[in-house]
Amino acid sequence: MHFLLLLLPSSSSLTFHSLVRQKLTSSAFTNVERVIESWDCINEGYHHKEILDPAHPTSMVQEARSYLPGLTAKPFWSPSDSLFAQELASSYLVIREEFDKVTAISNSKNLAKGNNVWATAADSKSAASYGPDWKTLVLNDRTTYDSTNSLLFPKTVSILKNLTGTPVVEAFFASMEPNSSINLHSDSCNFILTSHLGLDIPGNGNECRLSVGDTTQNWKDGEVMLFDTSIMHSAVNETPKTRYILMLRVWHPELTSSEIKALQFTFDALDVPGILSESAGERFIAEEQLRVLRSGEGAVPNPPPTTIPTPSKKSKKSATVIKRGFG
Repeated sequence: MHFLLLLLPSSSSLTFHSLVRQKLTSSAFTNVERVIESWDCINEGYHHKEILDPAHPTSMVQEARSYLPGLTAKPFWSPSDSLFAQELASSYLVIREEFDKVTAISNSKNLAKGNNVWATAADSKSAASYGPDWKTLVLNDRTTYDSTNSLLFPKTVSILKNLTGTPVVEAFFASMEPNSSINLHSDSCNFILTSHLGLDIPGNGNECRLSVGDTTQNWKDGEVMLFDTSIMHSAVNETPKTRYILMLRVWHPELTSSEIKALQFTFDALDVPGILSESAGERFIAEEQLRVLRSGEGAVPNPPPTTIPTPSKKSKKSATVIKRGFG
């Protein structure tokens, strides 16, 4: 996920980047210098690439276009150190039961009412990495809930909204087809970690496995993995059955609450540029839009005309296909 650079009409000298930066440097935010540096680096086209271990120069590599300096980079983190991961694992049976019921063949007509159900990677770079055998069913994208899919999985969404310690940045079910693999790649954002809850994992050994950097772990039903996808990683399913997981993106544990607030603001500005408006009325409507988006309650209120531009067709396309980081 990258920052999305949007431009104001030519009558204004301020870019979208400049407007957000003005907010981040205002009295509303304190001690967020790393976030501002990251925002500026994206605007300048910076691409972080670092070999973390010279003994593994191909796999132990971190690559990130959305890069926040000073955060620990390691392949896997211990789920036992995260309350949300423990709560997620303890909710396995509830999530699995709902998932099985909703995705059952007998319920296919109801599932067909969902939004982009089992969609493949949309952009060419992601498609090259993930391949056609990796498919997702999105519940939450950049902290906003999909109102349609949330209605299909109300128990799961309720669990996600009540996890302790960290708000969910993204959440989706992911399937991996039989006898398939995902090529070595980076998700290009270092301030978000990825979590997998094994839902339906075929095989009895290491046939379904995930490699991050120099470490490999096997998916298991009811168990949570927590790892850094800014480090090169790959996966395989060597069984004759489809593998299913619930996948979350969560904030890096070393971010401060002030930095999370600032990063959340950049997400909000990308989703609803009206929050940058100088008009109190426009900001009020934008904040209501964000509230509805985060809750997954339903239709988002239509905004009034605004001096803040909505993304162009090209920008809108970019925003939908780049799913990690700022854009």
